Amino acid sequence: MAYSPVTKPCKRPRSIQSEHRSFQAAWEEEYLFVEWPNEKATCLLCKEKVHVLKRYNLERHYKTRHASYSENFPLHSQLRSAKVASLKQTLLSQQKLFLCQMKESEAVTEASFKICYLLAKHKKPFTEAELVKKCFLSAAEILFENYSNKSSILKEIGALQLSDSTCARRIEAMGENIQEQVIKAVRESPFFTIAMDESTDIGDVAQLLVRVRY
Repeated sequence: MAYSPVTKPCKRPRSIQSEHRSFQAAWEEEYLFVEWPNEKATCLLCKEKVHVLKRYNLERHYKTRHASYSENFPLHSQLRSAKVASLKQTLLSQQKLFLCQMKESEAVTEASFKICYLLAKHKKPFTEAELVKKCFLSAAEILFENYSNKSSILKEIGALQLSDSTCARRIEAMGENIQEQVIKAVRESPFFTIAMDESTDIGDVAQLLVRVRY
């Protein structure tokens, strides 16, 4: 008689939904958490983030840190709902302010790069970057005299980073970026040619010029 082993049916892997790993709207009022970008949850009270979206994690945080909150704001009460809405609005305002500051910082950095690029393109010394900044400030004082946001404009110009060392780093970064782009383009090109020329400068240092066509 042939022996047939008894096998147990394989359990289906649990889905993200079954484990509550996607943010549930009810958690806002239950545990005072809101959904955050990159699949994170943020506590409205202490701003701490929970990276693994599971009910247990949010519940543990709430009961450990903010258990007494339910005494003043009972669950499912209008008072609690109003408080949650107020906390969400405060967090949203803080987020908008943070994003605005990030955009301003990025704009200042981009402007600094463009000024350094023009200085390098026209073979000007880095020390002239600070002079450019002073020219901006002097011109802005007159051009934006009657503008309501004149102080903001002057503040942005004043935030430009144009010291000698900063300009050197900016130009080095642009040079490295151009080099990476050229190498990438050559590698992706089916055909390319290289021409090289060597010479010696006034300091008796050998200089190698490489031209590539692709």
